[in-house]
Amino acid sequence: MLDIPKPIPANPVKFLDRLRAYIRTQNLAYKTEKTYVQWVVHFIHFHGKRYPEEMGETEIQTFLNHLFMRKTGVAA
Repeated sequence: MLDIPKPIPANPVKFLDRLRAYIRTQNLAYKTEKTYVQWVVHFIHFHGKRYPEEMGETEIQTFLNHLFMRKTGVAA
């Protein structure tokens, strides 16, 4: 049952539902949708569950630097 897309409302209000709706309009694979949503959730949690609409380039760069440092083992 993991390959059945999560139902979303016709007029989504929640951020992740809107993201899923947008991805589906792009006709991307469901596996791609799950991966994108997982990364966005990780990004949101990294920044203390702030709303994505409140964040910008600085937060994205901070998140990417965190991933790079974690991957390479470089100390912050």
